[in-house]
Amino acid sequence: MGPSDTAVLLLPPLILALAGAACSAFTVRAWPRVAVVPFGGSVAINCSRSACPGGNATLGLDTPLPMALGAGGHRWQSFWLLNVSQWNPSTATCYGHCGDTQVNASAGVLVYRLPERVVLEPVPALAVGESRNLTCHVLEVAPVGNLTVTLRRGAETLRTASFGAVNGSTSVAVTHVLSAGPGDHGQDVTCHAELSLRPHGPLFARAATPIRLSVFALPEPPQLQAPSRLELGTTSTATCQLTGAFPAGDVRFTLTLAGQSLNFTTTVAGDVLTSVTMLAPSTVGPQELICTAAVGTAARTAQRQLHVYRFPAPVLELSPASAPAGSEVLVRCHISAAEPPALWLQLRDADSGILAEGPHSQLELPLVASREDNGRRFRCRASLDVNDTMVTKDVDTQLSVLYMPELAASDCPGNRTWLRGTWEALSCHATGNPVPTVVCGRNGITVSTRVPELVTRSRAGTYLCNATNSLGTESQLVTVRVEYEPTLTERGCPTHRVWVEGERRELSCRADGDPPPSTRCARDGGTMGRSGMHRVVHRADAGRYICRATNKHGTAVRSVVVTVEYEPSMAELGCPAQRLWVEGTSAELVCAATGNPQPHVTCTKLGDGHHPVAMSTNVTRAHAGTYQCQATNSHGTALRNITITVEYSPGTVTLRILPSATVSRGTSFSVECHAEGLPPPTYGWVLPPAPNLRFGAGNHSVAVAGAAAANRGLYTCTASNRHGWQAGSILVQVDGELGATGKQRGDTATEVPPTLCPPVREPVGAGGVTGLSGSRYRGGFGGCRGLLPQINGMQEGGIQRAGRRGLVGSRLPAPAALWPS
Repeated sequence: MGPSDTAVLLLPPLILALAGAACSAFTVRAWPRVAVVPFGGSVAINCSRSACPGGNATLGLDTPLPMALGAGGHRWQSFWLLNVSQWNPSTATCYGHCGDTQVNASAGVLVYRLPERVVLEPVPALAVGESRNLTCHVLEVAPVGNLTVTLRRGAETLRTASFGAVNGSTSVAVTHVLSAGPGDHGQDVTCHAELSLRPHGPLFARAATPIRLSVFALPEPPQLQAPSRLELGTTSTATCQLTGAFPAGDVRFTLTLAGQSLNFTTTVAGDVLTSVTMLAPSTVGPQELICTAAVGTAARTAQRQLHVYRFPAPVLELSPASAPAGSEVLVRCHISAAEPPALWLQLRDADSGILAEGPHSQLELPLVASREDNGRRFRCRASLDVNDTMVTKDVDTQLSVLYMPELAASDCPGNRTWLRGTWEALSCHATGNPVPTVVCGRNGITVSTRVPELVTRSRAGTYLCNATNSLGTESQLVTVRVEYEPTLTERGCPTHRVWVEGERRELSCRADGDPPPSTRCARDGGTMGRSGMHRVVHRADAGRYICRATNKHGTAVRSVVVTVEYEPSMAELGCPAQRLWVEGTSAELVCAATGNPQPHVTCTKLGDGHHPVAMSTNVTRAHAGTYQCQATNSHGTALRNITITVEYSPGTVTLRILPSATVSRGTSFSVECHAEGLPPPTYGWVLPPAPNLRFGAGNHSVAVAGAAAANRGLYTCTASNRHGWQAGSILVQVDGELGATGKQRGDTATEVPPTLCPPVREPVGAGGVTGLSGSRYRGGFGGCRGLLPQINGMQEGGIQRAGRRGLVGSRLPAPAALWPS
């Protein structure tokens, strides 16, 4: 057999093998995997297949349930399960044939029933704290294992329940125990039932109609407030108050009187409810007032008995109502019938108590009217016993007694005291019936008795007041005194006083015021003194005084200036008796005098009667002497003597040599020095030094014993006092030598002209010349420059040498200081 033959033999088995492989890949599917169907309803199951080689394929459904063929296609076919009435049917099987191969696919069947109803049992109104079952019924549902039931209060879940499997349809109930509280009031309770067929079917939900919870509280009975008695024909209010009731808006009030419903209004304040009604009974007797408060299923009641009575007002009559004094008046008190009839009547005087009484319907009292009875009040009192409580009614009336006017001292005082500046009326009240009119006036001018007017001093005086009515007139004199505060005027208290020292005077001030004021004056800043005290005037009394006038209405103050005049006087302090002037200076003769008015002072020099000039610019020695000063004013004259001493500096210095200006060797001589001055001058010397010198008393002279050559030369004398100094010089010759400026004979030695040494009026100071007397003079002999040529011509024992060392140990200025160039 060749190859081709082998291929022919192998072909059929290959074909068969390929066909078997194709059948083994054949599949069948059922959809849905679980068919969900309501009990008694129909549902379709779709069977589909894959491709089948050769095209010899079939599809079918195997189920115990009634079935009908539905729509189909090339590879699919639907089947309807009809009127499914089995609760747990077996699965339905889709099968397919491909050649000799059969493939199956199963589909479950889920049968359900929706709840017929979801119902919540009703819940009655609950008292706070009361417990009650909340029950929800779900009727005829399947499968119950797929059911969930939820109970809620508002948004709060109270309970969620689920159930085990049960065959077929059944009803279930879910219960929750609720303990009522105030917060539960008005809350909705709901019940939700959910039948879940997922993942094969939908979720079905149904809910019961919600119920609303009603919670209440009525912890206390109402409080009823109402009168126990009420007169027929009158009205009163009754109040019914409830506290702690809940909810306040649901509280129901009922008010009845004698079985009749009453209208009322209710107000709410927090947890307090108040109902107010008006009581207006129409019958007499005891009646029951009832208040009922209800909320939820609770109700509470309060009641009170009201006694209604009839009590007419009593009547009080005066006959006549107005009677002249001395006539008779009948007082009558009466009343109509009352219920209950337990009545008691009294006739009373407003001031004196009971006049008559008894269980009668009428009382009478006659009396004779007097003026004192005018305005007298009478009272009729009726008392009624209502349920052991006495009810009274009063009626008053007033008796009018006619009489003439009267002006009593208390109502129209005859003396009045007013204060200036206040407001007063001339009030005057009269009694009388009819009421009298009162008119007051003065000098024919009527004044008001009611309207206050400003009080002035002009309103003081006597007024006539007349009170008049129809029965006559009564008159009264009224004296008005106006008091006022003190015043101090210039007339009674001058502000400026002039007194004379030594007189007896008083510082008096007359003040105006009522009552009369007391016046006191005192120095400003000093103590008080009574005005009017006499005393001897002294100049120390001058000054400012404050005067005060005082009464009970005030104080007036016035300033008073007292001037004290007195005669002149001149004392040592203002007018010294001894005066010291200096020649050549300016001076003034001043003498101060005291006195008021200011004295005029004049001074005259005794002996010549001339008045010196008030002031001198150049005092001379002629001004020296005794003067008499006279001070004069309107009160007298004072005299005082004044001695003036004029001092002056030393005048020309006069020198002379005794016995002669020509001195022989071995003889004795003296040099004398003299100068005028006040105070008397003191003397000093500058002379050739020698051991044989002796100075006279007061340094007026210098004596030389046994003249020698050392004693010749220039002898200079200085005269000085506190006003200045002066110097003079003379040359002394020894052995017949003639000095340059001296004389040979005569009583007066040759002197240096005074003009060569002018006075130097300089104060004594350091660096001056020390004279033999020890006095110090500033400037030395600066004014004696004319002596220098003569001194330069001196030989031994000259001044230059003497200037280096003073006589008898005194230190002298250097020549340069004595004779400056």
